[in-house]
Amino acid sequence: MRLNVEIFGHGVYGQMNPKNRRVLIVDPDSEAAGQVASLLVEEGYDVEETSSISAMAERIRDVKFDCVVMDVDLPEMPGYKAVSILKTIDPQVHVIMTATENTAELEAEVRKQDIFYYYIKSFGREELVEAVRDVFKKMGKIKQTRQMNEPPEILVIDDDPNYVNVIKPVVESKGYKVITACNREEAMKVLRKQKPDLILLDLMMEKMTDGFDICHRLKHDPEMKKIPVLAISSITAETGLRFSPKTDGEYFEADDFMEKPVVPTALLERIDKLLKGR
Repeated sequence: MRLNVEIFGHGVYGQMNPKNRRVLIVDPDSEAAGQVASLLVEEGYDVEETSSISAMAERIRDVKFDCVVMDVDLPEMPGYKAVSILKTIDPQVHVIMTATENTAELEAEVRKQDIFYYYIKSFGREELVEAVRDVFKKMGKIKQTRQMNEPPEILVIDDDPNYVNVIKPVVESKGYKVITACNREEAMKVLRKQKPDLILLDLMMEKMTDGFDICHRLKHDPEMKKIPVLAISSITAETGLRFSPKTDGEYFEADDFMEKPVVPTALLERIDKLLKGR
């Protein structure tokens, strides 16, 4: 059962305990904040809500929070400008910045800050829940379930089930564990739950830019940017455009690229090389 009481104008959920995992949500959208809080309470977190920077600062001074989920659209100033204020009060707190809609200019400003993760609300709340989990995994308050002696894990992101059915046994033939995702949203959900050792990424899915968007998010996420990305696509055959991480790295940040259809032996060689280079 969710407990909801008002303390100094703040919504508080759960039984607050100094040894528990504490999350502060800073968002002027009380309905959205309440929905996220409910999900986090179900995960076992102690959650508190507030809607302004001043109220946030007051609570951070009084209570030790492990994680602050802060929206960019706050009444006093943009949320990303408040990160330095928050870090001055508690340098150890982990900040997850949220935004209803993203732009290149906004993301550039957010990425300048000392944040743990940048979450766009349109991608679904499960991604945010997984980002909070990652905070506590990093802190050692949630145990990692993967064992060191398990085989390397390869994530295949492709919307063509026929291609996946062909490529999966090829990759598994070398002893790798294969997991799959068929679109951008599913891929991000998988990536928030587990960190594969390598990603095989299609570029053109529901949208022509889906693969590029996924790659950009990965390579600008401090927790996932070191995961090698091997892009595999028929984009050159279909559009005539050629891409290479060596020449187009400014906007195409994959670690390697292969044109479909791939030769199985060549694919396995590329995978082995990327895994050894981690």
